[in-house]
Amino acid sequence: MLEHDDATPAGKAWGDPLWRVDTAWQRIEAVLCASVLIAEIASLTLWVTLRGLATDTNSGSGAGGIVCRSLLTMTALAIAAHLATRKRGGAAHTASVSTAIVLGLLGGLAWKHVGTTWSSNLLNWFQGASVLMLIGGLRGLATRLTLWVALLGASLASSRGKHIHVDVLLHYIPTKLRAPTAILSLVAGTVVCVSAAAGFMDYIAIAMFQVNAEQPCPGNAAKRCDTPVGEKMASMGKLVGDDFFLLGRQVSLDVRALPHVLAGTPYDGWLTASDWNAWLDSADWTAHFPKVAVDAQRADANGPTRAPAVQVPGSGDARGLLARELDFVFPFGLIVIAIKFLVRILLILSGHVSVEPDAEFVDEGLMRASEIVSKSL
Repeated sequence: MLEHDDATPAGKAWGDPLWRVDTAWQRIEAVLCASVLIAEIASLTLWVTLRGLATDTNSGSGAGGIVCRSLLTMTALAIAAHLATRKRGGAAHTASVSTAIVLGLLGGLAWKHVGTTWSSNLLNWFQGASVLMLIGGLRGLATRLTLWVALLGASLASSRGKHIHVDVLLHYIPTKLRAPTAILSLVAGTVVCVSAAAGFMDYIAIAMFQVNAEQPCPGNAAKRCDTPVGEKMASMGKLVGDDFFLLGRQVSLDVRALPHVLAGTPYDGWLTASDWNAWLDSADWTAHFPKVAVDAQRADANGPTRAPAVQVPGSGDARGLLARELDFVFPFGLIVIAIKFLVRILLILSGHVSVEPDAEFVDEGLMRASEIVSKSL
């Protein structure tokens, strides 16, 4: 029995609500997956475009700037020609679009020096003094979005029984044993996902947040014992709170910096020392960091302008600071997949999901996901 998108398949009545929840869950994940993929493409496109526009051919850095401008000009002219002549169709439409493409490729030379300084300033702000620098800039954002797409895809595959597993036994064991075998496989997958999630959490706490893996044993300080999980989580939670405080402070700087950067003002040339000090005084830093470290960030009132970028009191540069929070996507994604396995077990028991070995190879699952995305968008 195969699942259907618009109708609940036959099965025990207690499984009907679970089937509807799972279907809605898949719909949400399909939309999230499509949205994250679009965001990933947009971030990479913006990064590549700004790098191209920031390249000046006079600096000996290659022809990337001309190529970028030619492609942008070609795209703009081709779209304009298409919209202007699409109703005419035929040879006129083809000739117009083709001519626009050729003119666009040559038109990049006409403005090969235009916008170089502005684009370079905007790119440097994105990469080194905006909220994006906390996650590695535009390229770092694209990398993280790739991981999210992979985990969302894995979760969707788990709901449809398309996850990686060895199914050769289902072709040879008796029909009555197929459901128990499939359930046993899903239970094993659940155990693996939960164990891996716990391992990832422990690794993130120790390697990324520098939480102590060991501490003196109670009652015997000469020996070392593993730090209790509760203490690790508490220490990590404190650091997460500190990081999100810095995220909020960076956002407040970005709101002020954006108009200056868009106007062409150097991103590090508008925030005076006195403005920096006033910005520091506008929040309670000592609730998260030692007062001595916070005071050390204050600038000389007569000093030069500063880059509008937060610093970690006592540590300095905050580049890539939030990468460790973004690593939580691994244990979270694994827990979601484990829950999906448990839901699928219940749907097998209720008769809403087939355990026939050839059922999972039907293209209906892929077609259904495509339909969900189309309807949702």
